[in-house]
Amino acid sequence: MVKRVGQKKRGNPSRKTKKIILMGTEGSNQTERKYFSMFNKLQNEYRILFSKGNNTDPVGVVNDLLKGAKKEELDLKHGDALACFIDVDFKSGREKELREAIKLAKKKNVDLYLSNPCFEIWYLLHFRYSTKSYCSNDEVIKELSAYIQDYSKSKDVFGLIIGNLETAMKNTKKLEDYHFENGTLDAIKKIPSTEVYKIVDKIIQNSSD
Repeated sequence: MVKRVGQKKRGNPSRKTKKIILMGTEGSNQTERKYFSMFNKLQNEYRILFSKGNNTDPVGVVNDLLKGAKKEELDLKHGDALACFIDVDFKSGREKELREAIKLAKKKNVDLYLSNPCFEIWYLLHFRYSTKSYCSNDEVIKELSAYIQDYSKSKDVFGLIIGNLETAMKNTKKLEDYHFENGTLDAIKKIPSTEVYKIVDKIIQNSSD
């Protein structure tokens, strides 16, 4: 019999056990962690946790997440999930690393969400729709700073953007349609793009304020 994750950690056994989404991010990056941790205050279906590890290469991030899943005794067959966030970025040799990570994630039932070139595309889509082909992460952050003053990757922006979530979902899906209509189906080649909306949609579909 598979042990249900958290039975010994979640306290009162009479209370309905929450499903866990264990998330993995690159290195010491706080951007995704600060954003997604806030959903714990808004919803009751999932409990969002984060794996430990300082890997910055995509395969390493996936492996750190798998180690965390084992430690937390996740039960993927009964609603727990693994979510990994990777920036496509502009680093040399990045495409090969990404394809290896995608292959590993698929094999290990990890949901891998790419942002191209970086996670801040998701934030930017809360304010505007654009198909601009960015040349650097800094270029994205510079544009985002026009909407979020003094933006930095460690800044907690959840409260500043949550009111625009519906706009972000519409803009992101519109961007997906744009790439599809132009024949760009490979997530690594879609710029700009982000798959973050998929996990956000999963969370909010099972939430209550």
